[in-house]
Amino acid sequence: MKTVAKLVCLFAIMGAAPLASLACGGADTNLPPPPPGPGNGVSSASAPTTSATTVTTASVAPPTLPPPALVLGAQSDDPPAPFPTVKITAPTNGQVIAADKAADFIVKLDVKNWQTAMGSQHVHLILDNHPYKPIYDPKAPVKLSDLMGGDPINEGEHILVAFPSRGNHESVKTKDALAILSFYVVKKPTTTVTDLKKQQMLIYSRPKGDYKGLQASHVLIDFQLVNVTLAEGKEHVHITVMGPGIADKLEAKAEKFGPPYFLDNPQNGVYTVKLELMTESGGVMQVVPGPWNSTTRAIRIDHDAQPDPMPMPSTSAAASASAKPK
Repeated sequence: MKTVAKLVCLFAIMGAAPLASLACGGADTNLPPPPPGPGNGVSSASAPTTSATTVTTASVAPPTLPPPALVLGAQSDDPPAPFPTVKITAPTNGQVIAADKAADFIVKLDVKNWQTAMGSQHVHLILDNHPYKPIYDPKAPVKLSDLMGGDPINEGEHILVAFPSRGNHESVKTKDALAILSFYVVKKPTTTVTDLKKQQMLIYSRPKGDYKGLQASHVLIDFQLVNVTLAEGKEHVHITVMGPGIADKLEAKAEKFGPPYFLDNPQNGVYTVKLELMTESGGVMQVVPGPWNSTTRAIRIDHDAQPDPMPMPSTSAAASASAKPK
């Protein structure tokens, strides 16, 4: 009987070894928390009532998730040449749209060298710094009102941006990948018109919305830039994250345009993510003037929820998928 008890203890300790490695930081922090431990490996019907068994059971502690962290990701490979390009063909740059036609005005895109498909590569379309709309079928009609999140399209200047995105929503940052233009509703203002050839702009892309299940453990933080070259000691993008498990805030400085950041190990709850385009002026860091250059978004983390089902492809997308690529 003593030999049997020793074997039971040995197997119980061996079963706890993987959990011990997790507690010591051996886990892949890009994955959700591992499932609860299997116990002591002995069924309740046959478990011996020895003190050795009781000690082994008490030593199996559930693994704890590392605290949230901001992590710099790896530089993604550029798509092969010819590089993808996106052009906005409607509205045109400087176009004036009547007030009663603005909401239903159809945005048209010309996407080249970038094969889009539902749940895969697509285009991010942004109007007036609202959260982007993913465009999986560039031929499907998109109204200006679809890009406003329920807000009205007021009289005055509006800025429209489009750029290709990978299946994981990381933007493509090759030359000429991004398209940007301004248009006007009712009339062109006589003042405060944005010079898009000179205006330095930060374009917030990710994160946004709800993150559920596996996608909630490794959250992409990504952005685009216009007329800005990031460099150490010069312009940079300041990232600030606040939320559950963070005592004060997490901060990072993106001084190179390209590699994205990730929020790893977030806990269930709501986080705020702020991206700011910063520059030094008189020895003090400050936000570069511009309406898009400081953006804060809230995201919701729910590890226990099932991811939302992928929407069905549109009719034109299904037809494109069945056709032979040119």
